[in-house]
Amino acid sequence: MSSEGSSGLSMWIRCGLYTSLGILGAGVTGLAVYGFILSMTLTLPKSDEHPPLLIYGAPFLLKPGLSVERSGLLDRLHRLEYRRVRTAPKAAGEYILTDDVIDLVLHAQEEAQLPARRVRLRLADGMVSEVLTLPDEQPAPFVALEPAVISGMRAGSKQVREWIPLSRIPPLLVQTLLAVEDRRFFSHYGIDPIAVGRALWTNMTRGAVVQGGSTLTQQLAKNLYYSPQRTMRRKFQEFMAAVVLELKYRKEDILESYLNEIYLGQSGSVSIYGVGEAAHRYFGKGLDELSVDEVALIVGLIKGPNTYSPVKHLEHATERRNIVLRRLRDQELVTEQDWTKAVNRPVRVALTQDALSDAPYFVDYLLREVEEATGMGIPEGARIFSTLDPWIQQRAAQALQRGLASLETAYPTLQGGESSLQGAVVVLEAKTGHILAMVGGRDYRVSQFNRAAQAHRSAGSLFKPFVYLAAFEAARDQGEAGLTPATLLEDEPVTLESGTGPWSPQNYDRQYRGQVTVRTALEQSLNVPAVRVAHRTGIGPFLSMLQAFGITTPLPSNLSVALGSSAVSLLDITSAYGGLANGGIAVRPIAVSNIARETGETVWSPIIDRRQAVSPQGAYLVTSLLKGVVDQGTGVRARVLGVQGPVAGKTGTTDGYRDAWFVGYTTDLVIGVWVGFDDERPIKLTGAQAALPIWSELAGRLIRPDQPDFEMPDGLVERRIDPKTGQLATSQCPEKILEIFIAGTEPTVYCEIHGGGMWERLKQTFGFF
Repeated sequence: MSSEGSSGLSMWIRCGLYTSLGILGAGVTGLAVYGFILSMTLTLPKSDEHPPLLIYGAPFLLKPGLSVERSGLLDRLHRLEYRRVRTAPKAAGEYILTDDVIDLVLHAQEEAQLPARRVRLRLADGMVSEVLTLPDEQPAPFVALEPAVISGMRAGSKQVREWIPLSRIPPLLVQTLLAVEDRRFFSHYGIDPIAVGRALWTNMTRGAVVQGGSTLTQQLAKNLYYSPQRTMRRKFQEFMAAVVLELKYRKEDILESYLNEIYLGQSGSVSIYGVGEAAHRYFGKGLDELSVDEVALIVGLIKGPNTYSPVKHLEHATERRNIVLRRLRDQELVTEQDWTKAVNRPVRVALTQDALSDAPYFVDYLLREVEEATGMGIPEGARIFSTLDPWIQQRAAQALQRGLASLETAYPTLQGGESSLQGAVVVLEAKTGHILAMVGGRDYRVSQFNRAAQAHRSAGSLFKPFVYLAAFEAARDQGEAGLTPATLLEDEPVTLESGTGPWSPQNYDRQYRGQVTVRTALEQSLNVPAVRVAHRTGIGPFLSMLQAFGITTPLPSNLSVALGSSAVSLLDITSAYGGLANGGIAVRPIAVSNIARETGETVWSPIIDRRQAVSPQGAYLVTSLLKGVVDQGTGVRARVLGVQGPVAGKTGTTDGYRDAWFVGYTTDLVIGVWVGFDDERPIKLTGAQAALPIWSELAGRLIRPDQPDFEMPDGLVERRIDPKTGQLATSQCPEKILEIFIAGTEPTVYCEIHGGGMWERLKQTFGFF
């Protein structure tokens, strides 16, 4: 080769070398710059950063007249972690119980700026007779248990978690984590070449990705900063972030963050992050109370929180737990004897009950309500004070679960099919519209669709009370000719123009009873008399009445609406009945009392929507009729099932037996229940058969036997009538009932069938009745 050729080759080699060095230098510089940027931007979370948005239940008022048993007072104390002691309580959260008193030291309530304080509840026959401050024993005007945390959110995901310092995390849990996830954690610099090489070899020999080589630091970087996408770019970013974190922070800081930030599954609507929350949600324990097998289950979840969920896949969770236990045995972190005990112990979790008490359907509804009402994001660390009563919520969920299971046992045809039997429950406070409980379905983990608020189903007979109410209100201008509870109606075949053509309504049993009073017609839920009244009054006043009581769904202008052909949500119809309980004042249901910043400053509180939908007299007349439904009508089974006290209510059964309803109320509470299939298959049961037993179980727990009766307003009069004629009863009438009338609409003529004696004639002559 010539010297010229050799010189040219050398030049090309030098150029290539310089180019390679330049590219390498640019790459190193780029990595250094990228690493510097990461070091400036990547930070580990701390215990005082990004506080969760907490959602609280309503405070529980301690007041005279409170039943210790029926109010669940002791259950409420235990939920709030009060401890029963044998001597006079001294520390916050302690109480002593005797036959005569409950002495307790209330927890401090920072949000309300209330310090811990001592109170005494004097008892008489299981009822609170006095609420006193201690030690001076002066009457306390307002004492309430602190609201319980029911859920929370962090970074847009529902969760509640306490940051646990590494010093408080049991050594066995840390050792188990390192043994399973990253044995060389304390010796590598964010990337473990040995683990990466082992994973590559295993995946190549198996022909699939069966093992990963990520360190704890890489997993933490992925969870905190990057999406879970499996791309080379994302993997490179993860590598770089892990190295930067290792250079910037101590190993102990990284390990503490990992243990508090790792995702470990779902508890109802709550995302579980961190080992502390996992211990609470899955086992109802603190970290220091966990057994070896429980530690193994929590660590085993890291590989696949949903795949190895002990709630969704018990068998897979058990297999994964046993793999972790075997690793502990092989590394001599547990003895052979401890391993044998742990591996043979069945997996038991406390998640189901915990998910019920968290009210996931209610929390979803609450957040949606806040978003729609405010149109703004909720500040980080805010406190949402809801209207929910966690104790009532738990009882409502239990009643629905047990009730649906009992129906499936009694009626096997309800089982099977593509969808399971469903139900929903709503409990409202009549005067305020506060939602005390909301159960939107059988199992939130299976379906998050809220059947209490989102589902709209045919109302059936639940509309009938409003048909008669519209007629009662119209009767004020018609005097004696107007409709009253004693008016006789024809229960005979009839054909009417419904707005969509001729229509011949029929009663549910296809039977007719001739002439019946309005009271009997509603108590027995007869269709034909209700349609006759709607036709007589006009469909317009009836539709306006429904809208005034908060029914928001579109209502067609035809007579079939009188029998509930239009759809309605359980929440709306329960609220409408709440307007009847509240003397004709309709209150829009609310889930939030107020939202406050962490500092206590109020961010938003809802505007209470209250309106006088109907006169107190009209509302009371309908309540009187609906009390009859429970005492001797289609709802009488409630009495058989043990419901006591003054109660009004109405059964609802839709055409084709697709929906079963019962809504009932006292002066304080309104409870609504719906049962049916999501796909609208017939359940072939009435409201009295399917919904009423669930309602009765819950009402029996919540309604006191000595519940005060509904107060009759001014403007009403009482008269004894003969139910066969609707006229004033005489001594000759075989049956007499006391009926209520709006003043001016009461009958003035004595019974013309059975005749009257001299005394009745004299009273009529001189204007006495």
